[in-house]
Amino acid sequence: MTGLRVTPTAHRGEGLDEALRRGADVLRRAGIEQYRADAELLAAYLLDTDSQGIQGGSYGKTHVTRADVQRFALMGRRITPQDSVRYMELLERRAQRVPLQHITGVAPFYHLEMKVGPGVFIPRPETELLVEEALRVLATYESNARPRVVDLCTGSGAIAAAIKEENPQAEVFAVELSEQALLWARKNLDPQNVHLIPGDIRTSLEDLPGYFDLVLSNPPYIPSHSKPQAPEVAEYDPQMALYGGGEEGMEIPREVIARAHYLLRPGGFFMMEHDDSQEIRVAETLAAQGFVSIYSIQDLNGKPRHTAGYKPR
Repeated sequence: MTGLRVTPTAHRGEGLDEALRRGADVLRRAGIEQYRADAELLAAYLLDTDSQGIQGGSYGKTHVTRADVQRFALMGRRITPQDSVRYMELLERRAQRVPLQHITGVAPFYHLEMKVGPGVFIPRPETELLVEEALRVLATYESNARPRVVDLCTGSGAIAAAIKEENPQAEVFAVELSEQALLWARKNLDPQNVHLIPGDIRTSLEDLPGYFDLVLSNPPYIPSHSKPQAPEVAEYDPQMALYGGGEEGMEIPREVIARAHYLLRPGGFFMMEHDDSQEIRVAETLAAQGFVSIYSIQDLNGKPRHTAGYKPR
């Protein structure tokens, strides 16, 4: 970003605390809301990929966290001249509003780190609430030794991976249409032994009606008139993963609800993330499809973000 370049003292490196102050200022002037956090996370990524990044040699860590960076800064540690320059390069990319996750290649989700990059939707913290509720419901199925779960519109595979990580005995499926997203989903789900199904959620798993205990989804749902304000979302998240179709953004969510009813066993549980403006429409669609015991869950900002229900027994 023009006007944000800052040249460090290349011949001797600099103190980590000084580098962090410089980095936070660069990001603040670029309009990054979480500028201090991003400066520290970029420093963690820098040091995590260079075991000699702290002057004096290896610092005895196999994975550097943000907390480690804060501790190193308080200890007065210095970074090498080479990494001082490299850190500025990372900051400049972030100042151009390249998503932090595209720079580091990972996105934290639940207790995992998902591999992400261009072509896949970056998982958000509010979707973790869906995982938490799904795990709560799974815990009530005590008689089911191997629950069956499917994540429709899986994207990076975040929901499916988190469910499998927390409930290893579960048989987990994930469905995704985008070829680019599938590349990332395979990286995240193959190690978890999740069944990744390429294809359209409207026709996938045709041979498994009434098979699943839980159907979960964070589908595209943004209404056509609601363009995201953040450049990281509007310019980098794939359009295919954002817009739900139609003025209200409900075309794909309606298809997901219909498919969930087809795939669930009697008594099975469905939960879907949606726009905060869609709470009533989603609940009405669920009821019209035949779901019962419908309820909503608010996100971290107190807005209706998820709606759930059960297929009648």
